[in-house]
Amino acid sequence: MKKSILPIPLLLFLVVSCEKEEAHFDQPKGSLVVNIGLFISINEIDKSLKSTSAVEDFKVIIFNASHQEVLSFEREADMPGEIELEPGQYYVTASSENNLPAAFDNPFYYGESNVFSITPGELTSVSVNCELANTMVSIVYTDNVRNNYTDYYTTISSSAGSLLYSGSETRAGFFQPLPLTINVVLTWQKEDGSSESKTLTGSIPSPQARKHYEIHIDAVPASGSSAIQITVDESTDPVEVVEINDGDNPLQNGVSYGDLLITEIMYDPSALLDSEGEWFEIFNNTNSPVDLYQIVIRKNDTENHIINSHITLPSHEYFVFSRSETTVSAVNRYVYGSSVTLNNTGAILSLSNYGSDGTDGSLIFSVDYGVADFPSGTGASLSLSPDHFSLAEAVLGSSWCTSSVAYNTGDFGTPGILNPNCP
Repeated sequence: MKKSILPIPLLLFLVVSCEKEEAHFDQPKGSLVVNIGLFISINEIDKSLKSTSAVEDFKVIIFNASHQEVLSFEREADMPGEIELEPGQYYVTASSENNLPAAFDNPFYYGESNVFSITPGELTSVSVNCELANTMVSIVYTDNVRNNYTDYYTTISSSAGSLLYSGSETRAGFFQPLPLTINVVLTWQKEDGSSESKTLTGSIPSPQARKHYEIHIDAVPASGSSAIQITVDESTDPVEVVEINDGDNPLQNGVSYGDLLITEIMYDPSALLDSEGEWFEIFNNTNSPVDLYQIVIRKNDTENHIINSHITLPSHEYFVFSRSETTVSAVNRYVYGSSVTLNNTGAILSLSNYGSDGTDGSLIFSVDYGVADFPSGTGASLSLSPDHFSLAEAVLGSSWCTSSVAYNTGDFGTPGILNPNCP
C-alpha cells in the first residue's frame, strides 16, 4: 500500500522584543520563530482517515533545557504576536490535546522540536513537526462472516482501554501504542432454532504509532478453524495470520500469540552455576493441548534453540525449559543446553513458531525482563503473578515478583507448578 504524507503546514511566529533599556542594563532578549507542520503519515487504506482538530487549537508549550515549563498556550491561535524569552536553551512541543486511551475517530498528534538556543539580539527559527502519535485499528468482516452469522463483534483491548467494534462499525479506532488483544465473538443460528457462539482471539504484540492495522475476520460456522488476518499499513511489514483451532487436537505449526506465556525465569541461580541452574517456565494459556515441536526459543535475536521433540502440553498446564539435566527435578522438562543463556542484566526471552526456516516464524510470546519495574533475583526466580496472566499484563514488570518458595536445589522458585500471587 502506498504511504501518503499530507503536510498541512502552519507558520507560527513568536517575536521577542529586543528593546535595550539603557538605564537598567538588562541583557537584551532574543527572537524566536516557530514553524509548526502537521503530517498525516498513515497509509489511508480506505481513504477515510479522519482529520484532527484544527492546528490553531493545538496546545503549545515552551520548555527550557531542564524540562521546566516556561510558557504554555492552550490554543496556538491565542498566542500573542510577541513573546519575550531570556537567553538560553529551549525546546517546543505542540499537541492536539486529545490523547485518550482508546476512542473512535480520535487521532492524537504530537510534535517536539530539537533543543535550540536563544541568543541576545538574534533571531532563532525552530520547526515542530506534529505526527500521529497513536495506533490506528480498523476491522473488516469477510462475506463469510456477514452471510453466515446472525451477530458478530470484535473487542480490541490494551492495558489502558478498549473499543467494541459491532458488525456495522466502519470507523477506525485510535489507541495508545500498547500491546493489543483481539477478541471476536461470532453467533449463528442452528437448524433447531437455537443459537451457538464461538470466540476467536489474536493480538498485535507490538503496535507502533503512525501505523494502521486493518484486521480481517474470516470464519464459517461449520469450519473447525478460522482466521484473523492483520494487515499493516507499510508494505515492509509482514501480514500476520492467526489460526484458531476449535477442537481438542494439539495446536501445531501455527500457535497464536499468547497461547503460551512465559511465567517464570531463573537467570541467576546461587545453588548451581549458571550453566547448570538456569531455567524458565511456560504456561499453556489455551483450552486445547499444544504440541511444542519446532517451537523456537530465542534470546535477543542472537541465540536460539529449536525444540526437536513432540511434546504435548495440556491445556492450562506448566512446562519447564532447563539448561541442564540437573537444573530442576520437575517432571515436565525439556533441556535446551548451552544454545540459549539467560543474561543476569536482562534480556528479551521469546517463543516463536518455526516458520519456513526457524527464523521467520510468527511470535508466540516475548518478555523483556530487564526493563523498568521488573524485580531482580539472585538465587530466586522472577515469577509472574497468576492474577496477571493476561497478554497486556504479562509483559509488565509490575506483574512480576521475586520467588520466595524453595525448590529442590535450595534456590527459590516454583518450576512446573502454580506460582504464588505476588504481594
